[in-house]
Amino acid sequence: MNAPFVSPIKELLDDLHARLTDRRDGEVATYIPELGKADPEWFGIAVATLDGTLYEAGDTQVPFTIQSVSKPFVYALALQDRGLEDVLKSVGVEPTGDAFNAVRLEPSTGRPYNPMVNSGAIVASTLVGGDTHDERRDRVLRGLSAFAGRDLEVDAKVMTSESATGDRNRALAYLMHGAGILTCPVEEALALYFEQCAALVTTRDLAVMTATLAGGGVNPLTGETVVSVEAAANALTVMATCGTYDYAGEWLVRAGLPAKSGVSGGLIAALPSQLGLGAFSPRLDARGNSVRAVAACEELSARFGLHVMRPTERSGPVFHRTLRGDTAHSSRVRAHDERTALARLGGALRVYALRGDLAFGNAEAVVRTISEDTDSVRWVVLDLKRAGRVAPVAATLLEGLAAKLKERGITTVIVDPEKRVRVPSAIIVDTRDAGMELCEDALLAEAGAARPTVPLAEQDLLRGLDPFMVTALEAYLETREYETGERLIQDVAALCFIISGGLARQVIIGERAVRETSMGPGTAVGRLALIDDAEHAHRIVAECPTTCRVLTTQSLARLERDSPRLADALRWSIANAVAERLRRTDAENHALIH
Repeated sequence: MNAPFVSPIKELLDDLHARLTDRRDGEVATYIPELGKADPEWFGIAVATLDGTLYEAGDTQVPFTIQSVSKPFVYALALQDRGLEDVLKSVGVEPTGDAFNAVRLEPSTGRPYNPMVNSGAIVASTLVGGDTHDERRDRVLRGLSAFAGRDLEVDAKVMTSESATGDRNRALAYLMHGAGILTCPVEEALALYFEQCAALVTTRDLAVMTATLAGGGVNPLTGETVVSVEAAANALTVMATCGTYDYAGEWLVRAGLPAKSGVSGGLIAALPSQLGLGAFSPRLDARGNSVRAVAACEELSARFGLHVMRPTERSGPVFHRTLRGDTAHSSRVRAHDERTALARLGGALRVYALRGDLAFGNAEAVVRTISEDTDSVRWVVLDLKRAGRVAPVAATLLEGLAAKLKERGITTVIVDPEKRVRVPSAIIVDTRDAGMELCEDALLAEAGAARPTVPLAEQDLLRGLDPFMVTALEAYLETREYETGERLIQDVAALCFIISGGLARQVIIGERAVRETSMGPGTAVGRLALIDDAEHAHRIVAECPTTCRVLTTQSLARLERDSPRLADALRWSIANAVAERLRRTDAENHALIH
């Protein structure tokens, strides 16, 4: 039994976590005494996609208080409940370049500069819906829980510790109350803010909460609309410019993602319309940002190409078509026994035709979809012909997928006519047909169903004839050997039965001969296919050393004269073979459409 499939994204997170665990610079926050009790070795990383898939590494289930990471979520709730214009009357949106607890307000209004600093967050929490303190308190906790997709609790010890050491926040609150910006009693506002910061979350929660903002306010796990698209977008905007305080500008250059940090060691980062990142490690740098979490997010952004200022990838469904090898086949014309084997065993072949640009979001969807469908699969064809731009991160993820599939005995074939990706663990081909034929050949060989030689009596075209007729036909046939590349022409062969080797039908485009289809042992090619017209539009050539039993034009005339009953039987066999091929083609076209 195969071990569970481990996503290459999960492996990348595990590798990143292992490398950054060795970083021990920074200090755990102690100005709130309860925070100083955190284990400095805790470290978790989580990524949540907009369809609810989670990738995690490290201590992602360790609970810690959300602290300032709560600010963008509560701000989004205030925007949802009051609207942007009303909120702007009390809280600005301009970056300050100051630390999170700076005692600084707009000189003319007394308004906080933005909701990501403490002063702005204190006001924002009082702007959520509710006429009383208890109603606003309930709204904040229910709102944070809706972002996380589960009921959150408050750490009473941390909340008490924050209140006991919160003189600086009290000073800010009294200044704003005196300016008329903070309209509720100071202690009520501070109690609400301290409780908000003391909500217990995990790294996994942070990833889901951030994915909710990135997805326009819709929780990817529950499907609940927590806030409107506008509220989510405005919260992300302020995160981008103000979320990491006096590191915000450099952060945006390096990581290129809206983000928010907290003194307990949490950090969130969002890629709009694609994913949410959560990271946690208690050791902080001089600015109050988690050392490991910042490093993890910056490296993930670089490796996955997440910078929001990069060229936008075209969106839309990434899967153009998905096929199975038991209902859709290559253009190679195969004998009855091989067709029967492919119908029975072809489910081991999967073909995924992709479209649109491939960046992290849709490449992740490709990796996940294929990795969830590996039971009984032996060959995977990834067709990139319709794909647009392939970002470096997409190529990295495809190589990770191919390597993991290879470990499970699954061969990956990538159709990439423009050679845009380098995937050493995969086979690269120019066309989907070539990829499917390669896999079919391997499947038949592995199953012992390939027939390198098919005698005349077992040829598809003659299977319905009386054995005496086949014996009689032998007298009119010649054995011919064709070298690789040698051409078959009309005046030599009216009908060719392929005993071994293979023939290809080529179309001439300009000076190039393009392969249309091929034929293997047990099949036959007839006079119409061999026509050597004036424009040389088509031709039949041997793809490898090939042995045929040939009915020449002269022998065909003699057969019709000497044995009209045998000639008629041969014509009926040809007509039945054509009808059968048309039925198979119709069935395969139906599979392609549906």
